[in-house]
Amino acid sequence: MRASTAAAFLVGLLTPFTLAAPTAQKVLTPGGYRTNTNVQQIPAGGSISRDGNQIHILDAQGTVVHTASAGATKVKSAVSPLETGWVTFASWLNTDSSPISSFTTSWTVPPVPATDNGQTIFLFNSIEPNAGDAIIQPVLQFGGSAAGGGSYWAVATWYLDSANTFFTTPVQTSAGATLNGVITLTGSSGSSYNYLSQFSNIPGTALDIIGSTELTWATETLEAYGVTEISDYPAGSTVFTGINLQLASGAVPSVSWATTDDTADGLSTTVNTNGASNARITIKY
Repeated sequence: MRASTAAAFLVGLLTPFTLAAPTAQKVLTPGGYRTNTNVQQIPAGGSISRDGNQIHILDAQGTVVHTASAGATKVKSAVSPLETGWVTFASWLNTDSSPISSFTTSWTVPPVPATDNGQTIFLFNSIEPNAGDAIIQPVLQFGGSAAGGGSYWAVATWYLDSANTFFTTPVQTSAGATLNGVITLTGSSGSSYNYLSQFSNIPGTALDIIGSTELTWATETLEAYGVTEISDYPAGSTVFTGINLQLASGAVPSVSWATTDDTADGLSTTVNTNGASNARITIKY
């Protein structure tokens, strides 16, 4: 090797190199396809803290490990026949001066779909603020998403605003298992509210959200992506039971659930038992 060539080679070795910035790609979440650089997994035992227009991810020791800017537009996906977005759901808006303090729902993990065409199915109970610019949801998932997954059922808790997506580590589950999705108001000060969302019977799914705006719009939802035939859904129906809503005042609100259906494809939501105490809602595939 000539001296000049050797010198150039050594300079190359000694010159610091810069890693290329991550390539922005679209990944699937329970809020549609989003930029992967704005999707973050919450560390075990971690939490989310909102401070103005900043969102901080904290680890189990309370140390900030990531900061993001909050978004301020609606997060719910548009409904589209058969394959995309919120397909069918029931909802109720709290207009009482007292906030929702607890929202619980139980359901059974359905059978694995008869066909697998790369679809993703989300089933959840959730609450959003009036502005619709965020959502807290304990989610059952079949198929892949930004959190991982595959041709099996798994659960995780998700928090989304219009710009960012956060999720706990998915826990695999199986058909026939009972799920208890619970969202609880844990504290408030002025216009700042703290919530805990989890599957209360599955460890590792709890997520604290600190400094949220008040959550007012409760739902029981089927959301799906990439469905190409009706057999990409589970057979039969999913029955949400033990649906209970309570207000911070201690009162049980007067609740009448509204429904939205995908009539073109025969997917529907039926309110079997209305109200805020032991309500029952069925989503038919």
